[in-house]
Formats: sequence, structure tokens, C-alpha cells
Amino acid sequence: MSDPLTDRLPPQNRDAERGVLGGILRDPDTLPVVQQHIVADNFYFDAHQKIYQALCELSTENQPIDLVLLYDKLRKNKHLEDVGGQAYLVDLWESVPTGANAEYHAKLVKDTAMVRGLIHASNEILRDAYERTESGDTLVSQAERKIMEIAKLGMVGETKSLAEVVKDAFDRLDSRIGKDNLAISGMPTGYVDLDNITAGLQNSELVIIAARPSVGKTAFALNMVRNIVTETTDRNGHSPVVLFFSLEMARIELAERLLCCQSRVDSHKVRKGQLNSDDIQRLMDAGDILRRARLYIDDTPSRTMIQIAASARRLQKKHEKDGGLKLIVIDYLQLIEPENRRDPRQEQVAQISRRLKFLARELLIPVIALAQVNRASEDRQDHKPRLSDLRESGSIEQDADTCMMLHRPGKFDGTQDDNILEIIIAKQRNGPTGEITLTWQKGYNRYENYIADVGMGGGV
Repeated sequence: MSDPLTDRLPPQNRDAERGVLGGILRDPDTLPVVQQHIVADNFYFDAHQKIYQALCELSTENQPIDLVLLYDKLRKNKHLEDVGGQAYLVDLWESVPTGANAEYHAKLVKDTAMVRGLIHASNEILRDAYERTESGDTLVSQAERKIMEIAKLGMVGETKSLAEVVKDAFDRLDSRIGKDNLAISGMPTGYVDLDNITAGLQNSELVIIAARPSVGKTAFALNMVRNIVTETTDRNGHSPVVLFFSLEMARIELAERLLCCQSRVDSHKVRKGQLNSDDIQRLMDAGDILRRARLYIDDTPSRTMIQIAASARRLQKKHEKDGGLKLIVIDYLQLIEPENRRDPRQEQVAQISRRLKFLARELLIPVIALAQVNRASEDRQDHKPRLSDLRESGSIEQDADTCMMLHRPGKFDGTQDDNILEIIIAKQRNGPTGEITLTWQKGYNRYENYIADVGMGGGV
């Protein structure tokens, strides 16, 4: 018995395809506009694919576009009979009175092509699932990649004049000048010296926080998030919406860290349950503050970039009426599952870092990704990490707008107290580089502003 779903004729729009081709013949100036939306493969009918390809070739060769030259191009390509000859070209010309609607018709062609692609991908996914030639994880990864390829068909480029871009730049400048703190144009991190260098976390930027294991990447990221969700509010008194992807630690562990950090109760006492009444009261007060924070934690392991982006978009949609999603933090980059496990590891990481940057630009928010560095820094005399130490792919450095390398001198030098964190701003695309110092209060899992006059035990 045949399958009524697969036996159906794929979606198509013959009139829209003819409208595109006829419109280009009527007004060749519409071809560059149409090319921003569709390619030849988006046409369903083979004849229309060959005619559109011939029109694009004429344009590439800087030749005028008319019926005579199109006829000659198709003849040279040996496609004239395939498309229906001269009679069909004349019919296309007469199918539309003007080229004014060519762009609208092109959008219809693209939309129909996306639906056809979705049907084709769905059939392949269904076939592969029934045959089970691969593991479940591999099948899901392949399905995600096929769907993503279809989604790319919907991406349309946008070109703006310099006058428009300059106006946008002045609009952003006006919004910055209107703020109370002129030095901080982005989202403040709660660390004065860091904000002075970076001007806060900037929208559309990818920020990499990198270090060796056990230096304090997660703790530093959590402290920044805690500062943001407990000390920053909008005009309605709401905290920013922040999404934290924890691919390494469980959410209950993160919650305990946040409680200790906020309450200043020793984490070892919390772990052992040896708390006095004062500790319990401080934890309860901290819990009240944290409950009001709009921080969302996703601790699902083995997340792919498609899943991360989908979760972020859903949260953005959920809060679009009250400011939307403001920040994404991912702990950590190298634990994100690749879309294709057969690719070399370097290419896998490169694809992930590019997708993180695209996500920041799509949602117009900062994206912070933690990353591991290799052992090269441990062999140096000063043990300080460098950009070249980023593990598995130089594209992380390339895609990042800001790279912060974390270093704890006391971890390597027994003569120093291990309560200092050095943050090396090794790269900042739109600002200076430099180093700052924070105070690390290990018992509370807490970083604070470093005050030189008070010494290493100080903080505000």
C-alpha cells in the first residue's frame, strides 16, 4: 500500500516562478533584488531553474538581459529545447505586465522551496529512523543538521547605506549619553575595574572566559550573573532575564554556590550541614533575594548548538513583552555537542564558536562562553595563559569579540596567598586590553572588587 503522504505532489507555485522570470525579463534591474532571496535550486520546475541560471550568468558576464540574449545563452548551454524553446520565453515575457512584483514573487518561491525541503528532510529522517543504521544520538544529530540547512534558506541579506548606519550609530550614542553612568554603555558586571575596560557586556558580542581547569571559570561566571540579576533592575523593578547553560555541573550545585555567595555562608559548612541559626537565617534571606531574580538554568548534558539556540529563542519569546532575554552564559564551549561527529575536532569547535557569535548577533545580546586552555601556560615561568592556548581551535579567538584569560598566581606560586584572581583582557575588538585583579573568597565561592589599600582580604 502506498503512503498517501509521500505520494503527494510536492508543494510548488508555478505562477510565482513564472512571475519571477517574467519580471526579470521585463525589468532586468530587479535581478539583484531577487538574488538576495533565491537561487536556481529554489525553483521546482527544471525549465525554470535553467532559465534563472541563464539570467544569472548573463548578469555575471555583464551582458544586458533581454529575450534575444537569453535565447542565445540557453542555446549555447544546450538547454533551449529543455525549457520549451522560444515560444515559452515569449510566454514568460507576456505572463506579467511589469517587473514591480518580482521580489514578492521571489519570496513566494523561497517559502515554497523551504516547505519542500522540510518535507524531503522529514522523509529522510523517518526513513533513517526506521532503518536504524546509526545510533539514536547520531540520528538526532543528523536530523538537526538537515533542519538547520533548511532554516538557512530563510536567511536574507540586508544592505544599508552609510547614511542609515551613521544614523543608527548616533541613536545608540544618544541612548548611552542618557544613562547615569557614562562609562558603562553595556550591561555592568558588578566589577568596577572590569567595567572600566570593557564598558560592560555589549550587545551582539561573544565573550570568551578561558582558563585551565579549577582556576575558577564557573565561579567567576556565576558571580557576574549573580551581580547582574540581583543588583540590576529595569524601570519596572525587574531583574534582567539571564539564561545559564551548565553542561558540566548540576543545577542544584549551582544553586548552592549562589546561596553561599549571596549569603556569605561557608560552602563547606553547607555541604556538611553544620549550620547555626545565624547561617540558616542568612541563607534564607539570600534565598528570598535569589528567588526574585529572573535567572534560568539549563543543566541538560550533551546540548547541541541547535538546542541551545532553540531554548534561547523560546525564552526570548516568553519575555518579549518585558524586555526579553538579556544574557546567555554557557559553561563550557568544548562540552557543546558537535552537529557532525565525523568532522575533525578543530572543525567541530570552529562551527560551534561561529554559531555562538551568530546567536549573539541574532538575539542582539551578549553571549558568554567559558572555554578550556591547554597545558602550554603551565610550562611558562609566569604560568599566565595566552590566546594561543585556547584548546582545539584558533577560531575561538577569531570569532570572539572579547577574550578574558583567568589566572590565579597563588595556585602556582606557594609564596603568594591564593585569594587573588587576575583577569587578563587579551583581546577586545572594540576597546583596550589590560589586566585587572579581583579578590577570591574561597569559602563563599565569591569574587569581589580588589582594593589595593586594604590588601588582598579587602573587598566591597
